[in-house]
Amino acid sequence: MKCIQCNENEPNKASGLCDACEETEACKINGLLYLPAAGLIFSLIFLPVELFDLVSAISAYFSRSGIITWYAAGAAALLLVLFGITAYASWQFFQRKRQTRRAMVIYYLAGVVSALWFAVLPVSLFGATWDNASIRSVLTAVIGVTCWLPYFLKSPRIGQVFVR
Repeated sequence: MKCIQCNENEPNKASGLCDACEETEACKINGLLYLPAAGLIFSLIFLPVELFDLVSAISAYFSRSGIITWYAAGAAALLLVLFGITAYASWQFFQRKRQTRRAMVIYYLAGVVSALWFAVLPVSLFGATWDNASIRSVLTAVIGVTCWLPYFLKSPRIGQVFVR
């Protein structure tokens, strides 16, 4: 029996791959790393849409009232910064750079700041009610911090994959 990938060497019983192919597979973005990769891609797609919607709402409010509130200006600035952080983390992640661990920590912490600004702050300051989108953003940030931060900080697999 031969390795299922290269068909040259004797395979290991557990995986069906030879030692060389297992080493190559260990350095790829696969398995659990597909989930943060998908999150980064979705963020890169939807953040510009959210920024466009926010700027449209701000300009409509400005044309009616003649002012831009501190909350709206802060929200636009936060979305711009969040897009930059997401682009940086995506670049580090998909180029498999050594700085990916730090970039992902910043990305997930920025998600917490975003959830606080867009979900918790309106409820506590302006008396808004919790809706599904607010609850989803808070839960996403909590899951990111509680699950993915320890994974990126402690997992030896991160050191194997992101070494360039």
